[in-house]
Amino acid sequence: MTINSIVLAGNSADDPSDDLEAEPVEAPLQLVPVANTTTSDGTPTLRVVDPRSAAKAATELGALKGVDLDPDTLRRLLMCCVEPDGFRVTRHRTGTGWLSIIETRQFVTLFTLTPSNDRLGDQLIYAADPSFDAKTVKTDGRRIGHIAVPMPESDGTYAKLVYTATKDTLLEATDRNCQAVRKNNLQHDIGPDIIHRSLTTVFTTLRYTGGSNELEQVSVDGNSRLASAYAQIKIDPRWLPQRLRKQYEDERPMLSPSMLMNCDLTERRDLTRKIIKANEDRLALPVGKSLKDLRERNAAVCTLNALTAPVQVIVGYEDDDFETHGMTRFASAVRSLLVRMNVGVKTFDTGAQNAVMAEEVVLAAQQSGHFDEDEVELLIGREDVSEVMEAYGLDPDLRDLRAMMVISLCSANSTKLNKAMREKFGKRKVMLPHRSAVASELVLRSYGAVMSSNDLERSRTALNSGCIWQSLVDQPWHPAVINDDDSVDLALKLALKELAPAGDKEVVTGEPGRYARLLGVLGMVALVIGGGLTSPKGSSEKEVDDLIDRSSVASIVDKLTTFPWGLRMLAENIKRNRAGIPLLGIQVADGTTDIETFDDATASVTKRDARLRHAVRIAVQGSAEKTAASAEENAFNELCRKILLADDAFQNYRTIRSQNPSPELLPFHQTDGPIKKLEVMAKALNRMTAEDHEQ
Repeated sequence: MTINSIVLAGNSADDPSDDLEAEPVEAPLQLVPVANTTTSDGTPTLRVVDPRSAAKAATELGALKGVDLDPDTLRRLLMCCVEPDGFRVTRHRTGTGWLSIIETRQFVTLFTLTPSNDRLGDQLIYAADPSFDAKTVKTDGRRIGHIAVPMPESDGTYAKLVYTATKDTLLEATDRNCQAVRKNNLQHDIGPDIIHRSLTTVFTTLRYTGGSNELEQVSVDGNSRLASAYAQIKIDPRWLPQRLRKQYEDERPMLSPSMLMNCDLTERRDLTRKIIKANEDRLALPVGKSLKDLRERNAAVCTLNALTAPVQVIVGYEDDDFETHGMTRFASAVRSLLVRMNVGVKTFDTGAQNAVMAEEVVLAAQQSGHFDEDEVELLIGREDVSEVMEAYGLDPDLRDLRAMMVISLCSANSTKLNKAMREKFGKRKVMLPHRSAVASELVLRSYGAVMSSNDLERSRTALNSGCIWQSLVDQPWHPAVINDDDSVDLALKLALKELAPAGDKEVVTGEPGRYARLLGVLGMVALVIGGGLTSPKGSSEKEVDDLIDRSSVASIVDKLTTFPWGLRMLAENIKRNRAGIPLLGIQVADGTTDIETFDDATASVTKRDARLRHAVRIAVQGSAEKTAASAEENAFNELCRKILLADDAFQNYRTIRSQNPSPELLPFHQTDGPIKKLEVMAKALNRMTAEDHEQ
């Protein structure tokens, strides 16, 4: 097919009323040469590599030490390159071994974004949600919606990943990734300039459920740059294979991952040639004086500048314990790049970071032999967990039971699990916040289809404040089959027996045991998800006009399990939350210390939370007047909490930075502001602090 550049450009005849001098802010853009190839008149040009040259270069590349790819994949790699020569293999350290990487420049049309949507990990619908099928399947059986893609597996033989899912799921996820990073971090300099910073890619087998296997090269890092390049490339539908033209026939679509993934490599190479020819032909036309001509020429320049990218391609992997693991930990090694490479202005959101970290911890614990396959499947939740839940005797439709299992598995004081957490968080000791960060994200994977984004974020913040308390780690307790109201009542009866209340005032003579902790876990999920308990806020005191207990969610629930009325409230709310009816509230009547329940369906989340925290403080500490000293103490405690959070973030950054063998010093303009802020705070705090005379 011959490309007519006049059709591409439209009518570029000069319009006397469209004078360049009227718009002086727009200037001609320059084409940046990225290859040695030129036309007969010496103009830089792009050419797609012919298969014979690619095959020869593939043989040479395959002979290099550290390359673990089969010949077909190597040919695919070389056929995507702008100039396939001069390869050098470098080694990059990951947690379990060394990745082998080569650097080259490739056409962005010949590889694509990753289908793995970890950057959006806190916004997805997971298969562990009982409403997954009802939410994500059309009447014709096709998958729709923002679905969590199943985790990639290692190829086992070569340095390749394997994704197994329906084609609709993988195409939708890849397009959604492209839209999200383009929206959140569009690189405006791509097009006017070329991409300078390398993308990192890996070869992947897309194993479409009920279909064929497709080989694809996908990005591990650099999605924002790749999506921004796609945004500069417009496609004439006539350039596409016949079977794809109809859906685009009435528009000039922007390049999308699904459009490319629906083409085989030959069709994509042909599409790339047409893009090059159409835009080079447009630039070869005489330069006009109209603004329209300038804009058309600039659009052609932007397309050609965006058409290629520097790429680091993962071509091999050497495990630290190759005899035991071979290539089985390749997927984990690639995945570990996600956290390390997303430091800076556009890092993963906290929820997404915790989601990735949680999966890394689970997989690391599995590799050490701590978790079995069923436990990993239940924890990660990217697959249907009904069979696993039923094997434990649990009703798979009850989301709080999966949450109970997650918290139980994450609170285990196991040497192997603790080691995995220490390594992934970069800490010398596993603390409760680390366990809570892992558990909170995994718990919420049962709720993505039934909760609004605002309610999910509220629940995430609450659980992240602490959803595991110390006695869950230190003292024995076990999940139990609590599939109905009768079993909840039985658990309550046994929990009350552990407290052994005496007399009309129910003076506690015993201590909370395994059933109190079990009821506490299920009750905590009910309170947080149902909107009865949220993260501590200073403003909540205005709701009750008194001091409240501002400790973590876990601490509040732990205290509730020490009172008979607290256990009864937890049990009642477990049943109510499962039935989808408003929670039972707790409050202290004005001027008293009496704890009473209330049933108010119109109470706000903030009001319920404040009343509950107020009641817990009264029950534990008794009545106290609100004074300036108490307000100062609360403010100082909040300051200390924020400093600890900042320290955690700093240590996380140091861990990620230390994985780079030779990190460059940070630029002054990037660190000057934070350093000065910290110095001012430290000086002010020192002025408020008495001298320590103790030695």
